[in-house]
Amino acid sequence: MTLSLQFFSLLLMVCSGVLVGAIIEGTRFITESFPRRSYVYKYRVVLEVFVWIALGLGSFYILYDVRDGVWRIYDPLAQIVGILLYDQLFQPVFRLTGRIILRLIIQPIWWIIHFIWIVINKVIHLIWMLISFILKPFQYIFRKTWHLALQKKPNFRYNRKYTKKLK
Repeated sequence: MTLSLQFFSLLLMVCSGVLVGAIIEGTRFITESFPRRSYVYKYRVVLEVFVWIALGLGSFYILYDVRDGVWRIYDPLAQIVGILLYDQLFQPVFRLTGRIILRLIIQPIWWIIHFIWIVINKVIHLIWMLISFILKPFQYIFRKTWHLALQKKPNFRYNRKYTKKLK
């Protein structure tokens, strides 16, 4: 392995550390900006664990692609340096970019989904109100005659009182 390839992989690990820091902070920022009753907010820890696993697999894929899977001790150290570099230098830039993406892309999509959900609920409620308005007279008749269906009706054919009169 040449020295330039080792330097390139080291630089790549530092850059992946910067991206890991940005993606984790972005994931935390986005999941905490959802309403508290949403599933994304409730399961944000599980989502973050999946993001960490995906980032770890991505880091190992970079090592596999660049150095055919050869792992050196300075690779995780380079990623830690990248995370610290993100924390000290690049955090304001990434936060500004994240807020812009949140305001311009994610919140309008969330608003559109919420609006469609409300419209569908209102249409279903309107249909239900129309059906109940149409069935209201039948409900009135049903309630008035329901007790009549439960009364025992005399059987004229087998009742002794009425058998003499029929003959």
